Amino acid sequence: MTSASPLTVTAEGIRLRIRVKPGSSRQAVLGWALLPGGEAAVSIAVSAPPEDGKANAAVAALLSKAWGVPKTSIRVRVGASGRSKILEFDGNPATLGQHVRLWLDSLAEI
Repeated sequence: MTSASPLTVTAEGIRLRIRVKPGSSRQAVLGWALLPGGEAAVSIAVSAPPEDGKANAAVAALLSKAWGVPKTSIRVRVGASGRSKILEFDGNPATLGQHVRLWLDSLAEI
């Protein structure tokens, strides 16, 4: 991963910048990429359509399973109706941040 990171650790938890591809044929974390503005984001494909929060719920389900955290601890902080989002995760920032950093390091650049 480059010096740009989609992860921000705060006093309350962590924030993760993502780019969602709703209506995909599969549900998967595709990797990470730099957005046109130079910010890093994790690219996530979900089969749910981008309507009534279905794609957001699918993202929360996918990440909660991958990280072993409750879906209720994940919420969209910025961009609820857009493809680019910032998610906020409740939990111990040090422990969760370290876990997510290791997970991010395992992702491929796309």
